[in-house]
Amino acid sequence: MKSENSKKTELNEIAEELDIPKPYLAKIMQQLVKRGLARSTKGPNGGFFMTQKEKTKNLLNVIEAIDGLEYFTRCGLGMDYCEPENPCPIHEQMVKIRANMMKTFGKYTIESIGKKVKKGELTIAR
Repeated sequence: MKSENSKKTELNEIAEELDIPKPYLAKIMQQLVKRGLARSTKGPNGGFFMTQKEKTKNLLNVIEAIDGLEYFTRCGLGMDYCEPENPCPIHEQMVKIRANMMKTFGKYTIESIGKKVKKGELTIAR
């Protein structure tokens, strides 16, 4: 996705680049715009873009906008009863792992990931 000062990126272009079905991507983009993680304009010159403000958001913000943060709180074994007072066999390990994951996702911004993708250091395509 391009910056505010350059051409906006159309949904078709993003879907093709990432090899994602357009209807699925449209729902994701709608959530990102709704949560303030991207912007969009309609019309002949419309499309999606990000300003510096959106680029400073971290990956945890993106995860929360798309999937929510329930993964970081639910039981690692999928049990309904798991809680600190009544833990499952892996509860304590999962608490540590998830806390580390949240810290990691919170550390990386959209901009920092984008720069690495542009340099070819990372990939986000399937």
